[in-house]
Amino acid sequence: MNATATAVAAPAPPASLPWLGIVAVLIGAVATTLTSRLTSIGLADVRGAIGAGFDEGAWIPTAFSAAQMMIGPLAIFLGRAFSPRRVLLVGCVVYGLAEFLIPFAPDLRIMIALQVLAGLGSGTFIPLTASFILLSLPRALWPWGLAAYAMNIILGLNVASSLEGWYVEHVTWHWIFWQNTLVAAPLFVLYWFGLRRLPIDREYLRGGDFRGMFVGASGFTLIFIALDQGDRLDWFSSTLVVTLLALGLIALGLFLLHESTLETPSVDFGLLVRRNVFVLIVLVLATRFLVTSSNTLVANYLIQVRGLRPLEVGTALLWVALPQLVIAPTVAWLLNRIDARFAIGTGLTIATAGFLLGTGITSQWAEGNFSVALLLQAVGETLELTAVIYFFGHHVGPTDGITFGAIIQTARLFGGELGTSVLIMFTRKAEQWHSNLIGQHVFTGDPATMERIAAYARVVGSTTQGTGDAEARGAGLLAAAIRAQAYTLSILDGFLLASCVGVLGVGLVLLLREPPVIATPAAVPPLPTAN
Repeated sequence: MNATATAVAAPAPPASLPWLGIVAVLIGAVATTLTSRLTSIGLADVRGAIGAGFDEGAWIPTAFSAAQMMIGPLAIFLGRAFSPRRVLLVGCVVYGLAEFLIPFAPDLRIMIALQVLAGLGSGTFIPLTASFILLSLPRALWPWGLAAYAMNIILGLNVASSLEGWYVEHVTWHWIFWQNTLVAAPLFVLYWFGLRRLPIDREYLRGGDFRGMFVGASGFTLIFIALDQGDRLDWFSSTLVVTLLALGLIALGLFLLHESTLETPSVDFGLLVRRNVFVLIVLVLATRFLVTSSNTLVANYLIQVRGLRPLEVGTALLWVALPQLVIAPTVAWLLNRIDARFAIGTGLTIATAGFLLGTGITSQWAEGNFSVALLLQAVGETLELTAVIYFFGHHVGPTDGITFGAIIQTARLFGGELGTSVLIMFTRKAEQWHSNLIGQHVFTGDPATMERIAAYARVVGSTTQGTGDAEARGAGLLAAAIRAQAYTLSILDGFLLASCVGVLGVGLVLLLREPPVIATPAAVPPLPTAN
């Protein structure tokens, strides 16, 4: 028993090739985020290929993301018992094979089953690599591993549109999935050589709380599915959504009750009441919301109002993705020299400034009009996300690796899902509200309305084809213009909402104090002292 306690308390020795570990962190995390985003963006092409309708096809990306949520806490338990290296290698193989087989799926059920397998495999990447950074990297490389970890979210989200558009237009939609098989091969090699070979901890495996972790993971997964499908099914009007939420909350309640009865719970809830920790969790959620806002608002506007294809949308989003190759290393260098709290506040301020620039949007904006705003968001979000997790690391010791990985994974997935759900619902309601307001000033018989319809009719009169005369076409164009204006105003409101979240985040940073003294030394270098 004492030997086991000593082994748990002591940090794992550094990997023999730690830089390969950092590269594995980057590639694995990028692959996870990119796969999820590519599946969502290319959903129409995938649905068409297997003959699935809109409602049926909506479960394809949900299956992948929900499986990631399910395996996250379990992966940390399995990694503690079998070693991260073994679990990541198995996850890599499962992920690569499932992604290769998905395009051959004959029907929706088989595709969803393969999506679940791919999610279970890739869902091991982020939680275990977060623990790897905390426990296995040399202290001097800790900020660099975190910068790679943070960069994946922003890079993967914003490069997906360009890739999906290129695959569909120049190759075939199958490469939305096959590219992940190609990524899995070098990732397997990096995990093989970059992670330490540790023995199986059979005593932990026998005494570990696998049942409790499974119940907790199930609760989070059920709530995640409810959030993901909520807007499509009209939230509490749907029996399925209400049932999922109820079952999820019950499972989480049972998990908390079960853990409270254990002498050595798998998740150390004492960490949650440490100074600053709750604020840091909220900041992780807020940052994930801002990252989702950057990607979702601009992409939706360009598709819905400007009528662009995914490849064209990706051109704008590259202003966020490509600078990460410079921003992330710069952030890693800075974190060894400045107080992380200052970096968090600065990053939030820069990102908020980018969202405020976006509030100048009009229905005439094109990709280039977003470049400065997106660049500011890219810089700010990378700085704040890396710094938040870095500062978080000063509140945990080597014995908190499991809890730390579980919190980061859950906050990452829930933050993204909450961000997407809130933005979709908020912009939909805002569009309806603006459409109603605009419509009150556009009605049949009004001189201004009739003049606008006549102007449209003169423009399209000589080219009118199919059913309907020129005046009917003009009325249709006026209705489309109203929808475009209403949608533009809803996107403007979305940028305002993101700005408010950014300002709230800055206020939360002011609440952060020095990290508390913990029983075991923090697994990260001490914070830089002020000169």
